[in-house]
Amino acid sequence: MLERLVDLLGEHSLTTGGAVVFAVLLLCGFGLPMPEDVVLVTAGVLAWLASPLQSASFPDMLHDPGLLWMIVAGMAGILAGDSVIYWAGRRYGARVAEFWPLRRVVTPSKLERVEKLMRRRGNLVVIVARYLPGLRAPTFFAAGHARFPFIEFVLFDGLASLISAPLWICLGFYFGDDIEQAARQASRFSHVVLGAVLLLAAFLVLWRRRRRTRQAQEAVAAGTLPPAEPVRRGAARRRAEGSRR
Repeated sequence: MLERLVDLLGEHSLTTGGAVVFAVLLLCGFGLPMPEDVVLVTAGVLAWLASPLQSASFPDMLHDPGLLWMIVAGMAGILAGDSVIYWAGRRYGARVAEFWPLRRVVTPSKLERVEKLMRRRGNLVVIVARYLPGLRAPTFFAAGHARFPFIEFVLFDGLASLISAPLWICLGFYFGDDIEQAARQASRFSHVVLGAVLLLAAFLVLWRRRRRTRQAQEAVAAGTLPPAEPVRRGAARRRAEGSRR
């Protein structure tokens, strides 16, 4: 697939190639079944074909204007495609899951599970879902359906994309003379990035849990309670009294 894309776009200008990369990534938001990493590696190879720095080292190639253009086009296409999924969930909600073939991707059970996670750790869910192709679409759809703030969605989706998208494009540029090697390296690095993100997510969850536990212990030691605690106790007391009646 990667070689066919390069052959198809290699004869066009770099501007046209960047526009096509953006369009394909946007169409992925509409359901185009094409892996993002293949499109991004292709963008890097196209930048390499049009560059006078084909033998440059890694630090030097970061100054190549064609490579930077492809990174901008790739990032813009990713955010645009993800925003399409988000707004589809926000506007149409669970009704989209009733239509074939979307009901195979966005099932009601997935929507319910993701919405529960969005209410608890929405920002972290958006970041992790960016690296899980099978869960990305239903997660972003559920983010819109749950009315997760769009600004926060774009912010954290963009931060997650900044980790992977430039990496795939730079790999395509660096291994531009060996497309198969570029594809292999992209596949290898995808697992490394996913593992790093999952470790970071686990660390953040544990850190927040320990922080809350420490704050609760400090409040007990100081003889104070969080503002919501009396409300929860009062509600529990009223429920217990109602059950006895």
